[in-house]
Amino acid sequence: MNPAVLIQTSTQETASCPYCGAKTSLELPGNYKPVFVVCDGCGAKFIAERLQEGFQVMRVENAPCFSNPDCRELEMGAGDEE
Repeated sequence: MNPAVLIQTSTQETASCPYCGAKTSLELPGNYKPVFVVCDGCGAKFIAERLQEGFQVMRVENAPCFSNPDCRELEMGAGDEE
């Protein structure tokens, strides 16, 4: 099997902002890491996360740590200090 087939590339999507509902363009990485997106309408920052099928968006204040890129980076990096 060709390993290159297993590598997903980033995709362009359109989502509704969880704050104002405006349609916003976003790019989702192929590695399933959540990303911050800035709304085209209201300018608020929200989170987009790829799922096994499709993707989800959420408000930053409602996101669990593993879905927040900043929190996720801190938590995953914390193991290096032990």
